[in-house]
Amino acid sequence: MKNLTILLKKIGNIKSHYDYIIVGQGLAGTILHFHLLERSKQVLVIDNNQEKNSSLVAAGMYNPIVFKRVTKGWNVDKYSPYLGPFYEKMEKLLSTQLDFPINILRFFKNLEQQNDFFSKTEEDGFSQYLVSQSSAKVDHLPVKNEVGFGEITKTGWVNTVTLLTKYRDFLIKENQLLNEKFDFDQLVFTDYKVSYKGISAEKIFFCEGTQMTQNPYFNYLPLVPTKGELFTIKVPGLEVDKILNKGFFCLPLGNELFRVGATYNWKDLTYDTTEAGKNELLEKLESILTCEFEIIDHQAGIRPTVRDRRPLVGFHPDFPSLGLFNGLGTKGVLIAPWLANHFCDAIESNSNLDREYDLQRVKKRK
Repeated sequence: MKNLTILLKKIGNIKSHYDYIIVGQGLAGTILHFHLLERSKQVLVIDNNQEKNSSLVAAGMYNPIVFKRVTKGWNVDKYSPYLGPFYEKMEKLLSTQLDFPINILRFFKNLEQQNDFFSKTEEDGFSQYLVSQSSAKVDHLPVKNEVGFGEITKTGWVNTVTLLTKYRDFLIKENQLLNEKFDFDQLVFTDYKVSYKGISAEKIFFCEGTQMTQNPYFNYLPLVPTKGELFTIKVPGLEVDKILNKGFFCLPLGNELFRVGATYNWKDLTYDTTEAGKNELLEKLESILTCEFEIIDHQAGIRPTVRDRRPLVGFHPDFPSLGLFNGLGTKGVLIAPWLANHFCDAIESNSNLDREYDLQRVKKRK
């Protein structure tokens, strides 16, 4: 009891019991917390804001189309309709714009890409995403356009930095944030309840991103961290109201600034920017821009990707009071809202998750 009293003095108005605890306040933890909050649940978030967070350096783009074979992304017909209304609610709560819908212009590298794209516009289910006859004009822009382009709609980007920063402020205001690094030695649990430094809850959910590899309960799962590097550049005189894409993206931020990315590296998992990453991004830019530009910033982050490219959601096979919401990869801003809502439904009704993303699909080694 004495230790609990000391802890409660240290953390202010943090209570001794919550419905749930969430570890990690990246994109996954933030969106899961909001959905539980909508269900009138009391949820404590534990996060020290010092661990590397891929959401803070991500472009935050959402795109329903996989360009490699011009196919619809996994479950996109579920995720896409849910996205807009969800971020509207977040914007209302945080009193700031988060979602910036903006179409993508996909510049073709060859005639085969062009044919694949426009043939898809004739297929059922694609007309809401692919524009058969784009009205966009690029002749006046300093871009290379030898083979033409196609336009994709229901795309855009979410300002993840603003989202996480503002939501953290909200958590602090509501006394729902414990600002410290999670200490696994302090976690005590049974099948039906958990306790952390004297704070009890029905369940605990880990939303740690790539830090999951250090989690003693979930480190058996096939998370494959992937490093990505991004530029912020300034292009004087370039005014465009579309995202430019040619195997990479060039996202307009306003005031002649653009976010450019991204690279993929599975070997170097440091958070340092590299000369190789810089050169790769420069080469990509030179494949489409015909004008001078200035590099304003160069960032690196580590994405929590999974070998089978499906999220890891659900409960530990041996300890049902330990949950996980992770592995969102490069499409987190698109899939996290719907998936968090579905997860919360399963939590409340004690129902099964779809096997495609239920972590039970991965057998734990004995």
